[in-house]
Amino acid sequence: MTVNAQTENTKAAKENSNSDNEEVLLQLEKQVSVAVWIQFMGQIMEAYYLSKIMLVSEEVRSDANERQILLGAWIQAVGQFLEGFGTTKQILTDEETLTLEAQEITNLGDWFQTLGTLLEANAGTQIILEEKQNELEPIKFFP
Repeated sequence: MTVNAQTENTKAAKENSNSDNEEVLLQLEKQVSVAVWIQFMGQIMEAYYLSKIMLVSEEVRSDANERQILLGAWIQAVGQFLEGFGTTKQILTDEETLTLEAQEITNLGDWFQTLGTLLEANAGTQIILEEKQNELEPIKFFP
């Protein structure tokens, strides 16, 4: 009877432990979702202020690379929104098909963010290369 009681106590402890772990995981997932939404707000702010700079500065507006950076920032904002939406949807559902759909939305958001980052990085590289080229050009001699 003692061995049987110990086995029962061990099973109960494991069930309690699993329940506690599930609660901790759910709390952590909720915190991840909040963090993703905070990132979204930051991304929106970046795209918004880059847009305002574009409106104010003719020099920035006329540069194709600067316009590409702005486009990349807005694409990232869309991706960040999709990631936030998908992450939140995953937390709010227990239904497997809805969870999979939410994961697909989250993943699509990741791809949008990647595309936006690539656009920004490419344009930034082009700007740097142009500036380096300008520095390397010899000073023209005007007699």
